[in-house]
Amino acid sequence: MTDPDLPTLLDDPARVLRHDRAELRARLAALPEERGGVGREVFTQAEAVFGSAPATPAEFASWLHFAATVLGHREYAEHVAAAEPGLPWRTVWAWWRPVGAHEAAPNLSGDRSAEVYEADGTPLLKVRALWCEDTWFDLATGAPRPAPAEDTTEPYEEAEPDGPWLFDGDDDSWALRHPDAWEEPIPLDGGRYVFHDARGVAVVEQNDTALADWPTGGADSSRPTPADGGPWFRPGTRNADGPLTAARLDGVFGPSWVVRVPPADLPDALTHAPTRTLLAEAGLPRHWAAGVTSFALADELLAPGPEGLLRVGEFDLGYCDPGEVFVHPATGAVGLRQPDGSHGPGGDAVFPLVRDLDCFVRFLEGVRRHMGVCWDPYPGEEGVKDFLRAMAEVDAGALADGAPGAEVWEHLFASITELGVDGY
Repeated sequence: MTDPDLPTLLDDPARVLRHDRAELRARLAALPEERGGVGREVFTQAEAVFGSAPATPAEFASWLHFAATVLGHREYAEHVAAAEPGLPWRTVWAWWRPVGAHEAAPNLSGDRSAEVYEADGTPLLKVRALWCEDTWFDLATGAPRPAPAEDTTEPYEEAEPDGPWLFDGDDDSWALRHPDAWEEPIPLDGGRYVFHDARGVAVVEQNDTALADWPTGGADSSRPTPADGGPWFRPGTRNADGPLTAARLDGVFGPSWVVRVPPADLPDALTHAPTRTLLAEAGLPRHWAAGVTSFALADELLAPGPEGLLRVGEFDLGYCDPGEVFVHPATGAVGLRQPDGSHGPGGDAVFPLVRDLDCFVRFLEGVRRHMGVCWDPYPGEEGVKDFLRAMAEVDAGALADGAPGAEVWEHLFASITELGVDGY
């Protein structure tokens, strides 16, 4: 078999489960970055989550099924289950950050909870976290649901498993590997469980037939040894370098936290066309926070400011004077005034902060997008390095040593590169 056949092989889970994983891994190392499809994504994601340790084809099928579900490849997941009916557990649905993907949602770092309710006879799952809006799901399917009306829900009574719990470390439970942070599940009827950690929520279901003869000894929750090469994604499918769009900002900040200004309401003084387009189509975050720093739009967005500039908003920089943010109406350049000089030259003059409003939003978005990977990385992830590299690609000049606003961005970025989820 030649290397060009490898992508086709990986796209067929039945063939993957018959092959030696180490051999596939070695051949993948020689495959060009641009070659591959869904199968390569799923295989590398499964090993990124669970590690490269040996596993039976049946258990590896559970890993593949989880990875395919997390990545949204439901058809591939169905093919995995059909190829290996003896997989010990399967993923019913998942809302999860894949390894190597830096999406802002879900970001369940810090204080979080997952609670099951019933509303009109339908079981619902409510996920609450510091860094994302309360989110409700249909427990059976994972479909997002609007929050039920008040006084229409009642707590769901947890089911007590008849026998060992899935992924219990007790010697009487089955010897299975699971992600290192899966602890204290919510048991449901039918052998299902809700697991949640900083990376997301998953509902999994045990296969009683397969587990009837499964070895016991307790689950293995040790941190996995990452496979060489790490996760791979199809080119262009997880690219944050494209244009800012309304959907993109809504996904990062939440629809209710993004402000767009109709073109007719933009001041005539604002002549910089890209800035006008950004404000009308993509928008600006109404509020942004990380660590001890926050940003809020001005009450009168684009009102006249000093030096012929237009007001954008204000940073609360934590433990020092606020910083006022302005945009130049003709060039689109963004500046800051921070009188006490704790970050920047100080005084009443406005100094350059970043090239334009597009880059300004990308910096704020980048912090939000990379929070999870910086605070709660998977083994093998280098979230801080990836974040700083991505921000340098936005506007390296604004971050260069000696740049007027470099200390400001260093302060803001430290909220995820140096400080913890609680801001210290």
